[in-house]
Amino acid sequence: MNEFLPGFEPDAAERAQLRFVGGVLDLRQFDKILISVSGGKDSHAMLWLVRDLADRQGVPRDRLLAMYADTGMEWHNAPAHVQRLCEAAGVELATVYPVRPMIEKIAFRIDRIKKAGKSQSGFPTPDCRYCTAEQKVAPMDKLIRRYSGKLLKVTGERWAESKARSTYTEFVSVQRLNSRERTVFGWRPMLAFSEADIWAMVRDTGVQRHVCYEMGRNRLGCAGCIFSNDRGLRIEMRENPAIFEALDRLEAESGYTMSMSGKRIRDRIK
Repeated sequence: MNEFLPGFEPDAAERAQLRFVGGVLDLRQFDKILISVSGGKDSHAMLWLVRDLADRQGVPRDRLLAMYADTGMEWHNAPAHVQRLCEAAGVELATVYPVRPMIEKIAFRIDRIKKAGKSQSGFPTPDCRYCTAEQKVAPMDKLIRRYSGKLLKVTGERWAESKARSTYTEFVSVQRLNSRERTVFGWRPMLAFSEADIWAMVRDTGVQRHVCYEMGRNRLGCAGCIFSNDRGLRIEMRENPAIFEALDRLEAESGYTMSMSGKRIRDRIK
């Protein structure tokens, strides 16, 4: 549950710079609306929510742009699924890529650490989540910097997802992207929705959800995410064997594991 007191708006400074119509964000004020889409249930529902609001407010569809970050450790069918979602929604899609695909990035870090004579893992950790910062956020930031004017970056976090996210505000100023030519606001329209709400919204779109949910996963993330439990990892590696083979090889060569427990990936999925 969100811990902010009723009636108190911790994002009041951001709201003061934005225009609302009947209490709803006026999308017409933005020169470009960039929607972060992963293909998972939250971004699936959010894509339609933003599109429908834009349609009601008379915002031209070409002012909307969906962004998908292909980290290099996506489910084998995730890019095609995201493409289908955007085509069904009638929203243009831009796919962005990191400097190095994720497997190559891990290998690069392992090699660099080894040459420096340090004793540490080259895999992402909860305290060093370069997988998010460098493989997702940085490529999207690069895309956003192509545009000028008043921009809106839309993301699908929900308060119920985690204790950390329960403190998120609906609006933020994305200071790192601001310049004389550009002012970027972040909007999190899904914060207050429950998981049941999300699934109802997904069904209403009439577009099939990603197959990972039929297989027992409750989220669509990277195949081999450091936060996947053993059961989830077993499904991810079964469906994405090339990623399993690459991670297994990196663990064997480096002497470190992707898991914080130190357990090899091949043992975790048995």
